[in-house]
Amino acid sequence: MKNFYHIRYRFYKPDQKEHKIFAISDVHFSDKTDDNLDRLAKKAESVAPQLITISGDLVDSLSSIDDAHEANRLKAWLTRLGKVAPVVLCLGNHDFYRKTDNFRSSLSKGRGFYIDSPDPLIKLVGSVENVHILNDESYEDRDFYVYSLTLPPDYYNYDKNAPTDEDINILINKLDAISKKLEKLPKHKTKIALIHSPAHLTDERVKPALDNFDFVLAGHMHNGIVPPFLNEIWRGNRGIITPGKRFFQDYNTRIDLYGENLIVLGAITTIQAGAKPLSWLNHAYPINCATIETSHNELYERKPDIHKKYEK
Repeated sequence: MKNFYHIRYRFYKPDQKEHKIFAISDVHFSDKTDDNLDRLAKKAESVAPQLITISGDLVDSLSSIDDAHEANRLKAWLTRLGKVAPVVLCLGNHDFYRKTDNFRSSLSKGRGFYIDSPDPLIKLVGSVENVHILNDESYEDRDFYVYSLTLPPDYYNYDKNAPTDEDINILINKLDAISKKLEKLPKHKTKIALIHSPAHLTDERVKPALDNFDFVLAGHMHNGIVPPFLNEIWRGNRGIITPGKRFFQDYNTRIDLYGENLIVLGAITTIQAGAKPLSWLNHAYPINCATIETSHNELYERKPDIHKKYEK
């Protein structure tokens, strides 16, 4: 099987510098992710981007970094990425989760995860040079402006049953609170919003607040757990199952470009380690990643060039 499902996006951006962003999501770091992390770091090094983004769920749970050896292993990997380019990441729902004392599987009712503070993760990641974990904060350098919107754990509790007015109101209220800031984004920099879940980002009540961003990068959906042999022939947004364990839903489940700026990324670890006994199925899925290029080539003015490829 090929190691990577790599999507290259090329966008016409005449007012910005030409550069590459290496975009990933849903790493779900645990003691099961050794090979994937090494392959991914090599991929980032070969792409040689000017920025690396991670759209949430860096860890499978906060318990994944309780052990000092595992915490140092994650730091070493992030350090390796930080030597390639600045790394900017947002918090996902798993970055708030901790295993219960009687943990068996995240699929078991009452024997999965509970909500805890992400402060240990923020402290660990924040100690790594050139790596920036943002919690309702922004990162800015000469070429990029990145804003990370943290969706609280309650948001994902509603999402388990399907998108509702209760969770979209959380999102709208957060965007309303920063609306003035989002109206004054730097014009000639590439502007990126990192928001872990894409569930409501194409809703007409939400889209206007994000129009000033060149790219909105999300993850969370794991491509609907669609296996490679179906991925190229199964069209549309609908996947097999959502993170909320609902089948055949249409709300931004699949990897794709939605509208002009929303890119839903696939997962590094498709079946999270905590979802045993199903996690062995990861051997059937490639590592998902994307390269987003800004270009002065007028060929891409009418529509972006999108190239999808399975590769080693």
